[in-house]
Amino acid sequence: MPLGFLYLISNFLYFLLRYVIPYRKEVIITNLKNSFPEKSSKEIEDIRRKFYRFLSDLMVETIWNFSLTEKEARKRMVVKNPEVLDKYYDEGKDVIIVVGHYNSWEFLLISFDLMVKHRGAVIYTALTDQFLDKVFKEFREKFGMRLLTKGEVKHAFQNGLDKPMAILFGSDQAPASASRAYWTEFLNQDTAVAIGVEKYAIKYNLPVFFGGLNRVKRGYYSINLELLTDKPLETQEGEISELHVKALERLIIETPQYWLWSHKRWKRERGAW
Repeated sequence: MPLGFLYLISNFLYFLLRYVIPYRKEVIITNLKNSFPEKSSKEIEDIRRKFYRFLSDLMVETIWNFSLTEKEARKRMVVKNPEVLDKYYDEGKDVIIVVGHYNSWEFLLISFDLMVKHRGAVIYTALTDQFLDKVFKEFREKFGMRLLTKGEVKHAFQNGLDKPMAILFGSDQAPASASRAYWTEFLNQDTAVAIGVEKYAIKYNLPVFFGGLNRVKRGYYSINLELLTDKPLETQEGEISELHVKALERLIIETPQYWLWSHKRWKRERGAW
C-alpha cells in the first residue's frame, strides 16, 4: 500500500493509542515528569499527545519498510555529512556510530549502508522464533546492512568484513547488569548506561560518532554525524559513555516527542546486580 494511505491508518492508530487503550499511559507520564520536572502538566500532556502521533507513524512506517525499494530508501533517509567518515574508510578503519531509539531507527537501519562507504553493521539479539528471526534479518539486510550477534561482532572486529565497518550502537537500552554499567545523570535521573560503545572503542581504537536522527517531515529523515572522539585511548574511564549520553540528551530535550517514552528505561537501580 502507498505510505500516504498507511498514514490514514496511522491516524486511526493514534486515536486508539491515546483515547481507547491508552497505551502505557502511566509509564509515559512518569518518564516525562521525571525527565522534565520543570514542565507543567499541560506541557507534559502535549508531549504525550505528540509522542502518540509519532508512535503511530513509526508503526506503519516499519510495516511499509518491508516493501521499501532502494530508490525510496535513498529519498527518505539522508546522511547529511557522510564525508566525515571517508578519512577512516580510506585508512581501512572501522568506526562506531551511536544512536538512540529516537525518530525512525528502522528507516536508519535498513537504509544506512546505502548512504556511506563503510559496511553498515549492527549488533542484534536473535528472536526466539526462528522463522520471524529469519524474516526480520533478511528484511533489515536487503540493502547491505549486516546484523551481527555479539560473537559475530567480535570476529568481525578482529578479522574484518568485506570492507571497513560502521557499526551502529543503540545507546539508550537498559544494560543487562546494573553493577557492570556506567552510571550518570540522564534526563534528570540516575541512569545505568551499557558500556559496549566505550569497551569496543578502546579495545580496537575506533573513532566514535554520534548519529543525530532528525525528522524532516512525515516519512522523511536525515542523520547528522558528530565526531565525539577519534582518540579513544586518550580518554578517561567513562568519558566516551558520558559524551554519547549527553549528545542524545540534547537531541531529546530539543524535540522530546520523538523518543521512545513508552520504554521502561529506568528499571535498573544503582548497587543492584
